[in-house]
Amino acid sequence: MKRPHIYLPDLREISCLTDAIVPAPITAFVGGGGKTSSMLTMGTELAQRGKQTILTTTTRIYPFEEPLPERLRCVGLPAQQGKLRGVDNPDELKQECDFLLIEADGSRGLPIKAPAAHEPVLTAQTGLVIAVMGLTGVGKPIAQVCHRPERVCEVLSMTPEQCITPEAAASLIVQESGLRKGVHKRRFAVILNQADSAKEREAGVRIAACLPDAISCVLTTYREETT
Repeated sequence: MKRPHIYLPDLREISCLTDAIVPAPITAFVGGGGKTSSMLTMGTELAQRGKQTILTTTTRIYPFEEPLPERLRCVGLPAQQGKLRGVDNPDELKQECDFLLIEADGSRGLPIKAPAAHEPVLTAQTGLVIAVMGLTGVGKPIAQVCHRPERVCEVLSMTPEQCITPEAAASLIVQESGLRKGVHKRRFAVILNQADSAKEREAGVRIAACLPDAISCVLTTYREETT
């Protein structure tokens, strides 16, 4: 994995994701456009700090192709298409580690989504939910860049042909029928991923400005940056 670039909403670069978003002992990742990369980044940082860390899912994920660092491992059961599914009682995995990081929904590789009725699948002991959104979807039509576009339209009261503005993206993040679904009294944070160019970073800054101050938010990119 390439070294990630992590920015605060004012575009100051920081070295570690966990410096901006302090993980809970059980942390769930929801949304689209970079959940797996974000989970791997946080897990790697924790492992490098000497913390035993497990990556898992309550839905389906592909196994990690690259070797994981010492103290970091991925746990799951074989599923169709070479994927892994979660174990029956994922909270029990916490007995084996310091931190348990869980991918809690799917997005079919699209940058933006809204949850279905059965999503996200959060465990009882999850203490932090991190919503991930891909900035490459901002400025483009809902029908083109969103997983479950009909749900996105319902949450935002928009049509499939309308484009996702930064303001609409922020609304999708904070609404309880959007990416904040099921959070309730848990901590909530936001990763705006795919900040690969100045255009995406500008969109991320605008989204972050619309979020409540109490929500920790960072911009990330796991690719080579462009100007």
